[in-house]
Amino acid sequence: MIDKIKKLRITAYKDSTYASDKKIGKFPNGADNPFYVLINPTSFSINHKIEYNNQIPVGGTTGESQHSKSLPPSLQLEFLFDGTGVTELNSGNTLINKIKNKKPFAKTAVLDQIANFYIATGTYDGKIHKPYNVTVNWGEFEYQGVLSEFTIDYKLFNNDGTPLRAIGKATFVGAVSQELEAARLKKSSPDLTHKRTVQDGDTLPLMTERIYGDSKYYLEVAKINGLINFRQLKPGQELFFPPIEKIS
Repeated sequence: MIDKIKKLRITAYKDSTYASDKKIGKFPNGADNPFYVLINPTSFSINHKIEYNNQIPVGGTTGESQHSKSLPPSLQLEFLFDGTGVTELNSGNTLINKIKNKKPFAKTAVLDQIANFYIATGTYDGKIHKPYNVTVNWGEFEYQGVLSEFTIDYKLFNNDGTPLRAIGKATFVGAVSQELEAARLKKSSPDLTHKRTVQDGDTLPLMTERIYGDSKYYLEVAKINGLINFRQLKPGQELFFPPIEKIS
């Protein structure tokens, strides 16, 4: 059985706590939250930036660099917005589309996709007096922040000038509340006992790497949890990861 392709999704929240009760229900235009891309990106990049104060003594050409601040990591993504219909399921099979009562692919598809993306990420919401905070999820990858820049390159047009294809270049800046960051630091501490629920695709070495920063403890974790075959974890299964000093 071939696994279904997971689409990148963007979920909007009212603030940087990303709490479930702060999740946006529906967007002002009636679209559902989260927003799913039609075509997954071919790549993404994370940028880490550290600023230094460079003090050069009089008459010198170089000096000691003193740490000033570490900026939140930024995320760069490129999205392909397609309005030709070639990416739609059964796009070229008229009979199947008729049986499924599928509507023809709209000429405004590109504009609609871009509008929905920007509503989810960059449009000012008068109720909270700012754009939404978002989580970007794609498989195991998760990023939390706000949209800081969005550029659209239109590449293909219909006879009437309607865009048929466009590339959106988005930059997100990390934004997490101090309370959430403090909770994360405590939660990720290897000196505490952790209880985790196995998710689809999880492996014991991978889960051990996340908690302890090293996968080498997975055999000890297997023994503590009484796992006979640690290679066959079941989604929903609960595992305990003790403080690192107890398994070292």
